[in-house]
Amino acid sequence: MKNSRTKPVAAAAMILGCGLLALFIAYSTGAGQEAALLDRTGAAVIWGLPVAKLIFNVAAAGTVGPLILALFALPPKGRAFSKALGIAGVSAVLWTAAASVISVLTFHSLANLPLFSEGSGAIFVSFLTDVDAGRRSALTVLITATVALLCFGIQRQRAVAVTAVLASTGLIPLALNSHAAGGASHADSTVSVVMHMAAAAIWIGGLATLVLLRRTLETELLAAVRRYSTLALLSFLALALSGVAAGLTGIGSVQGLASQYGLILLAKTAILGLLGVFGALHRKWILTKLESIPGKARTTFAALAVAELAVMAAASGLAAALARTPPPTVSQAAPAQVSLRLPGSVDVFSSWKPDALWIFLCAVAVFLYAAGVRRVRNRGGHWPAYRAGLWFTGVALLFLVTNGGLRAYQEYLISAHVVTQMLLIAVVPLLLVPAAPLTLARLAVAPRQDGTVGGAEALTVTLRPVLSATSAPYFAAAGLGAVMAALYYTPLLDYSSRTQFGYQGMALLALLSGCLFTASLARAADGPGSSLASRLVTIGAVAALYAVHGWALAQQADQLPDSRRQEWLVAVGQPWDQPVLAFVEPAGIAMWIIAAGALLVAAATELFRALRRRDVRARNRSATERTHDLVMSSDT
Repeated sequence: MKNSRTKPVAAAAMILGCGLLALFIAYSTGAGQEAALLDRTGAAVIWGLPVAKLIFNVAAAGTVGPLILALFALPPKGRAFSKALGIAGVSAVLWTAAASVISVLTFHSLANLPLFSEGSGAIFVSFLTDVDAGRRSALTVLITATVALLCFGIQRQRAVAVTAVLASTGLIPLALNSHAAGGASHADSTVSVVMHMAAAAIWIGGLATLVLLRRTLETELLAAVRRYSTLALLSFLALALSGVAAGLTGIGSVQGLASQYGLILLAKTAILGLLGVFGALHRKWILTKLESIPGKARTTFAALAVAELAVMAAASGLAAALARTPPPTVSQAAPAQVSLRLPGSVDVFSSWKPDALWIFLCAVAVFLYAAGVRRVRNRGGHWPAYRAGLWFTGVALLFLVTNGGLRAYQEYLISAHVVTQMLLIAVVPLLLVPAAPLTLARLAVAPRQDGTVGGAEALTVTLRPVLSATSAPYFAAAGLGAVMAALYYTPLLDYSSRTQFGYQGMALLALLSGCLFTASLARAADGPGSSLASRLVTIGAVAALYAVHGWALAQQADQLPDSRRQEWLVAVGQPWDQPVLAFVEPAGIAMWIIAAGALLVAAATELFRALRRRDVRARNRSATERTHDLVMSSDT
């Protein structure tokens, strides 16, 4: 009994020690000394913040990871499922405590006051209610406390899914307060930071939960590890992409790698590569051993996982130090504004602004579709090559729109903003929807029989209500109209041009609404009770909608007061030397051209489908008549 307790305690001590040691080495050599020079708060605040941040990261992983693992890898009626929720609940309590400590220490750091100084209590209350950083800290505490309460009371998978989503949102406020999100490139790094933290939480927390539950899982360990391996692979990809994006934003140039921030970043990169090796060992070695000799493999899996968790803890310690280290782009003076020429069509292909989230989504879309086609063909099925070609072309266009010149210039030109939205709403769905990804998923992904949520179940739960609500094209068209109104006549227009969160929300909303409308036309054409005339009328109504919005955009340059036009152009930071009121953007014309082309293709597709169905009915009728004639002649 004593030996059985000693090993887990030693493993936990080793993991925690690696994290604290990495934090101490990274923070003591530069950032902590620099902070102490002009700091009156004392060592408790200077060192307390990164230590609390490390505990925050570990507790967040211990909450998000078990929730995701319970949802996707553990049978809902088993003991492991309940224990995973218990681990998440205890971690959420620790997460709440760490968030509260960070809130107090952040206040003293910003106010440059010693802990428990006279009169600080009233100022702290004002900090929580009146200052953005304080409100975000209070929101984090509220979210984590709510998650802790939910973890001890939920049992159903839907409640677990809602709790996991809520727990993930608890990472956002701290990301908004971080150095990486607080510099000049705030709008370009916030989503990358959140994506980075969420991926790390799923990866670390999921692995730690598997180690703790390995004896409880027994025969189910192989399936749980295999499912976790898929989550870990996706987390590794998201972690790498978001880390590169946030790191490039922080260092600004190659010279920034020589700074303290750059050195910590290089160390994190080296650790990420080492973790990739651990992941490969799990997939190629541990899974094979668990399948062939499960008894001995369980011990080997635990040893390798503890070593991997120690390396992850070191990475978390470096991340905590990095969050308190000013990046070169913040410490350097702001560069002089560069004068750019007005963009042309070539700039759409020659300019790039990589977006970690959309690179990740496009890469996953290509990989999953290709894997689905391969699985169907390996089973002896057939999948049309033209559908795969449409999908890969659509994903390539989506990648170009979200990472190319349009992504760069949509912050400065409303016409580029409109072209971005119209391509996502009207053009990309014309390529993605006919590729039939949902049909491919139904053929390639088998439903799970143990009650866990896999790919088939996730598609059913998330898409069935949406597809049912938009089964009729005119419902989807009405939704498209509502989305257009939201994109152009609400604060989302300004918010999406200046912040990364706003841009991601705009892009996802535009793409989803366009895909739903295009899919509703296809479903109506294949289903009974829908005529070609009704679908063409719906397309005509959408054309009128685009015409009205395009007309409003075309009139904007002439009808808006000069002060309003100047406010728009100055607000988005037009970077070229030209009189503010001299340039009239062709946003309305761009909308008309793209909408006309896309709707003509949609109408032609509907006509082609109608003609093809008529030909099929004619051939079937002819075959029936020939069969009838043969029967009659035989009887005669």
